[in-house]
Amino acid sequence: LINELDDIHINVGDIIVDHLTGYVGILISRSRRIDMVKDDVYFWEIMWTKQSHKRKGNQIEIAGVLEEETLKLSILIGAIELYSVEEK
Repeated sequence: LINELDDIHINVGDIIVDHLTGYVGILISRSRRIDMVKDDVYFWEIMWTKQSHKRKGNQIEIAGVLEEETLKLSILIGAIELYSVEEK
C-alpha cells in the first residue's frame, strides 16, 4: 500500500473530484508542517468550486485543506478522482 501511495503524484493545478460530496476542487498550494511524531507532514490547500451533482438535503461543508497522505489514500480507493496537469 505504501508503494502504491508513493506512485501517486500530486501537483499544483491538479483538479480533483470528491465522489462522496460531489465537489470539484483545484489544488492551490502545498505546505509543510512539523509533527512531533511523524516529523514532516504535508497539506494541500484546495479551492472547492462546486458540486458536480445535486444532493438531497443540506449542502455538505468540506474543508479547504487536506493532509497529503489522506488525499492520496482517497485517490487510491477511488473516493477522489485526480485529473493531473502532468498527465499526458
